[in-house]
Amino acid sequence: MPFHICLKSDKSLPQLAAEICQLLSLPPFREDSMAGEPYFQFEVFGMSILIHRIDEEDREPEVMQYAYGFDMHYSFLEHNLDIEELEYRLQAYYAQLLSFHLGLDAAHFEKQKIDRKWQIRYRFYSKNTRWNPNILFGEPGWQPAVIEHPPSSWRFMHPIF
Repeated sequence: MPFHICLKSDKSLPQLAAEICQLLSLPPFREDSMAGEPYFQFEVFGMSILIHRIDEEDREPEVMQYAYGFDMHYSFLEHNLDIEELEYRLQAYYAQLLSFHLGLDAAHFEKQKIDRKWQIRYRFYSKNTRWNPNILFGEPGWQPAVIEHPPSSWRFMHPIF
C-alpha cells in the first residue's frame, strides 16, 4: 500500500512537481495524463513517486481543501523489510518535510484496528511563519519549524466494494 500525503497549495501542479523534484533531488519527472488529468511521476531506487491533483469527489471530508496528492510506493523485489510498515511510518516525516521546505499545508492519515474494523484519522501540518532559525532548541523564544495542528477525530473506514 503506497503512502499518501494530501497537499494544500496555491501553486500549480507543474510548479509543485518541480519544487518537490528539486527538494528531494529526484531525477527528471515524467508528465503523463490519466483520465485526462495530468500527473507527474518519478522513479528512483525502488521508489515510485506520484504527484497529482485529487478529484474533489475522491477526497476525504477532513482533507476536502487539499487538492494535491503525493504518493510514494516502494517496489523492492527481494528483501526482508516490512515495506507497508516502513511506508506508514514515513508519512509524517515527508508531510512535515514538504510543509516546511515548500511552505504548504500537508496532511496524512494514521490508522488503528479496533476489534476487526479499521479506524483512521488525519494529522495536519503547516510551516510556522514565526520560526526563527537563529534561535536554537531550548533557548528562550524557540518555536518549532512546523506546526502540528490537532488531528481529526477517529472514524471507521468506509468499506470499499
